[in-house]
Amino acid sequence: MKRFERRGKKLVTSFEPEEVQLLQSLVQQLVELITEHGRRVEESTPAPAQPDDPFAFWERDLREHPDQPEVPEDPVLQRLFPDAYPHDPRASSDFRRFTEQDARAAKLAAAQVVLDGLASCRDGRDLKVPLDQADAWLKTLTNLRLSLATRLQITDAESAELLSELPEDDPRAFLYGVYEWLAFAQETLVQSL
Repeated sequence: MKRFERRGKKLVTSFEPEEVQLLQSLVQQLVELITEHGRRVEESTPAPAQPDDPFAFWERDLREHPDQPEVPEDPVLQRLFPDAYPHDPRASSDFRRFTEQDARAAKLAAAQVVLDGLASCRDGRDLKVPLDQADAWLKTLTNLRLSLATRLQITDAESAELLSELPEDDPRAFLYGVYEWLAFAQETLVQSL
């Protein structure tokens, strides 16, 4: 991958075909993880009330258990959708109830922008990211890095440094290399802005 460079109203780079495939695979896995979590949340949520029946809407709203927030079990999802109020279960539940669906939709929309961009740069063509899509790219790269950091148990600079010293035959070494590659993409994208 080359550094992102600004050319007019676009940010341009080029990827090797293998890099395009890797990034597409990572983004698709992220989409699947978020989508699957969304299905589980929606399945556990009672059916929406009829719009013309405010009492049914309030009944459904009150039936949910605000003292028991639905924190995802997967540590990656916990990192992508963090507990806003870890010491206040009720506030945490309310926050999740009112924001998680929109946050999930925003992450999926940003990921789709990245997938569309990657589809356009197959066959060795340069990737050209319009300035108005740079935010979606940055958010998706951040989500991918958070996901990998969670799987690799990177919590600070020291734990990242330890991973950089892994022997090449350690399976985590490849993932750490991908994590660093995403950091390079993200850094050069920011610099090109």
